[in-house]
Amino acid sequence: METNEDTELGQMKEQLALLKKKLRNESIVNDKLMRKIMSDKVSKINRDTMVGYILIFLAIPYWTWLSVDMLDFSWWFCGVTDMFFIVALIYTYISHKDIRAKELLEGNLLEVSYKITRMKKMEANWLKIGMPFLVIWLTWMVLEILHGRNGNSASILVGGAIGAVIGGIIGTWQYRKKQRRAEEIISQIKEQCKDD
Repeated sequence: METNEDTELGQMKEQLALLKKKLRNESIVNDKLMRKIMSDKVSKINRDTMVGYILIFLAIPYWTWLSVDMLDFSWWFCGVTDMFFIVALIYTYISHKDIRAKELLEGNLLEVSYKITRMKKMEANWLKIGMPFLVIWLTWMVLEILHGRNGNSASILVGGAIGAVIGGIIGTWQYRKKQRRAEEIISQIKEQCKDD
């Protein structure tokens, strides 16, 4: 009778060990899947940032040509705008420089969470710089148009207003999308760390 009980006990121990091994493997697969999902979101953030870099690089010469040659704006206005583009480019680079999708696949999740939180905060702080500058810049632009030598002031003002509205909508949408993705990544990292 003891041998029968010993055999059953041995079988139960084997089944328990097999179950623990399966759970460990499932946990590893789940961890890899979650890291891959987070990595994809970081890749999307980095892709959007790269598009922003390209747009700024294209905007500087285009703006210089358009504002001086076509719209007859002052060189001061053109120069200040170009400098703002350069500052925006540098600030964006600094806020995103440490964000790498590969780190999520193999790196320390807490460190990645810190970097993404830093990026998210810097993006929010940029609004504190960019919005006041934008108000001053738009006012200056209207004054440049009204006091300029170009005879199409009304059409330039209408075009500028339409451009400002469209730009504001696209900028707000991009900002919210990036902030939402960053928050999702941070939440997933917290959830992942809580499970471990």
